[in-house]
Amino acid sequence: MNGSTTARMASNTAVLPQQLTWEQAVAQLQGADLQDRYYAAWYLGTVRDPRGVDPLLLALQDELDRTALGGYPLRRNAAKALGQIGDARAVPGLVEALACADLHVREEAAYALAQLQDPRAVDPLLALLQAPEVEQPWEALIEALGQLNARQAEEAIRPFLNHSSERVRSAAAWVLYRFTQSEELTQILAVLLAHSNSSLRQAALFDLAESGWVAGAPLLATADVALNLRINALKRLFDVAIQLGQVPLPRVAESIIPQLDHLL
Repeated sequence: MNGSTTARMASNTAVLPQQLTWEQAVAQLQGADLQDRYYAAWYLGTVRDPRGVDPLLLALQDELDRTALGGYPLRRNAAKALGQIGDARAVPGLVEALACADLHVREEAAYALAQLQDPRAVDPLLALLQAPEVEQPWEALIEALGQLNARQAEEAIRPFLNHSSERVRSAAAWVLYRFTQSEELTQILAVLLAHSNSSLRQAALFDLAESGWVAGAPLLATADVALNLRINALKRLFDVAIQLGQVPLPRVAESIIPQLDHLL
């Protein structure tokens, strides 16, 4: 799970939900009140009951909840909830949502597909990344391909190292480091970790963790961000490094655990 996804899921569960039975939540999702429908989609994601997949897939095609600018708020929440539930039955519907006119629906669908870890998502995500004539949720697409270990996307991702958005450059750097272990990519993350913008420093913190660059542990431990975030990033780096298996376990431990001990 990438840094953006981790933060988004935390924000999605930060408020205790109004208690509903599964039946009540589905009834609200299929009702007439747009606010209740939006809440019900969010609720079904928090309870992660696989029975929510079918009604959420229907909500992913909703035409009633539209913003003045043409966005689809209910579809966005439905896509997010389907990612949280993690049921592979949602893959075809989420792939279809990648063609939605609402960029934010495409973004939520990309993150959801990353959570589902289904290889059927790779080709559609890569095709969208290679369609630069339309503005796309570049960060989400790159990170999803990274989480899916889609190494065939390396050449398509590389141009984004020069993108105008720091967040997109950071996403490209961590994903390509996972694929190549090229040290030059770590410098992009190190520079963003020292950025004057606190939001960018925080994003770079978790992007460095996602990269699996264990030698970057001291940078995480001393970054100018809140202590709890540094601790969480170091724990995530440890998990990612173990998962990737590119660095021997003793070296992972000796690089990260002393940094954690110093902070705890």
